[in-house]
Amino acid sequence: MARPGLVRGAVLVFAWLSLFIVCIYLLFPTGRINSAIDQALSTQGLSLAPAAHKTLLPGLAWDNALLSSDQGPLIRLERLQVYPRWLQLLSGRLILGSRASLGTGQVDFEYGITGSQAFLLKADRVMLDEMPFFKTVLGAKVGGSLQSEGFATHGAKGLNGELKLEISRLEFSGIRMGAFALPDAVNLNSRGMVRITDGKARLESFTLQGEGLYMRLSGDLPLGLNAASAPLNLVLEIMPKPEFLEKQKLVFLLLAKFMTSPGVYRVPITGTILKPQIL
Repeated sequence: MARPGLVRGAVLVFAWLSLFIVCIYLLFPTGRINSAIDQALSTQGLSLAPAAHKTLLPGLAWDNALLSSDQGPLIRLERLQVYPRWLQLLSGRLILGSRASLGTGQVDFEYGITGSQAFLLKADRVMLDEMPFFKTVLGAKVGGSLQSEGFATHGAKGLNGELKLEISRLEFSGIRMGAFALPDAVNLNSRGMVRITDGKARLESFTLQGEGLYMRLSGDLPLGLNAASAPLNLVLEIMPKPEFLEKQKLVFLLLAKFMTSPGVYRVPITGTILKPQIL
């Protein structure tokens, strides 16, 4: 049987913790946080509207939010929530959790401010045709369902971890990067892995395979708060079968300068995430 003093002490600690959480919530500087977010995004040429508001439990939420760049809309979110993980806080770790609803899809993300965990991510049923990013940035029509999960830990030289990507029924048409276009394709099986080592991210191999076509994308990816404006360093290998090449021979004629051997094209992609280019 528990001692009365121990029970009384536990109740007192819980009461003080509850009071502390309520005080934080009531004094939560939502205006300052919105200003800080706006300033951080503006340095990357981005904006998020409308502003965040408090939730019933301590945290922030955005309803019907739109992330945009100078070019136009990028990502629409039915709802985005950010909140502290209170149970982890009791154990001395400060972790922020977030959940985003994108149409029929959902993304869960945790970021560890203290402790060894840097982040955990899981994305499920994110429909690419519901994201205006591809039309705005690439002038393209893109479809498919994205699944992803990954993690990273804090290391002495930066983050270390991995991110798995899989897109079912991938299709795209009208992709343009600078003066060059990529071939249209439908019903591709696509999967890949991003490896994070000492704070640097590399797309080890993202394969796109379908009838008459095999493509492989790899290279260095920007990571961190300046990812939107940091340079890309990617290579897209395109290996079409003769019948596929014949159907889109004009596209491949323009890509002829990148042919490294018969039926193999190595296309360098530079620029930034918001302005990718083929030079």
